Amino acid sequence: MGKPCNLIFYSHKSIKMNSKSKNNNDGVMFSKVYKAALESKYHGVSVDDLLTVIYATPNAEIAMEMVLGIYEQPEIEQVVCSEKGVKYTFESYNVFDQEVRYSYSKNKSINIYVGKDVDKTQITHENYQEFRRSWNSNETESFDVVFPEMETIYTEMSLSAWEKCQKWQNSQVDTVEYCLED
Repeated sequence: MGKPCNLIFYSHKSIKMNSKSKNNNDGVMFSKVYKAALESKYHGVSVDDLLTVIYATPNAEIAMEMVLGIYEQPEIEQVVCSEKGVKYTFESYNVFDQEVRYSYSKNKSINIYVGKDVDKTQITHENYQEFRRSWNSNETESFDVVFPEMETIYTEMSLSAWEKCQKWQNSQVDTVEYCLED
């Protein structure tokens, strides 16, 4: 019949995952209501097996909501502005990790080492090779050379961080128009 379920049942309290998994489900408590809801929705199906599958996901709470048919995906703005005026474009949403994948454009750049005595205002994308040095902790320091070409960066942030950008943007309606323009 398969592996035994690694759940501990507390008849008067709740159901708790008893696992050493790395998926942050340790300590997630589900009330008897969830178990009853699963039993009523899935007649003849082993609730223990369903719970094992639910706990195998990166986010058991969201998995439980999905299995019960009550999950509601958050409303995510397609474009937001950061507090630094950078336009972030929504690419996708990872439901279980609750992370937003997004893109933004920035000037291409490279990091080089230059002499500590160099006037960095003189360094450009056209002449940076003249100033480039091998690293030496006593004689050089790091410097970013910015190029006129743009590149698109793809990265992730938590849903809560994306929502903070949305809130900040909504509170700054008059000042973020430049960011949202193409």
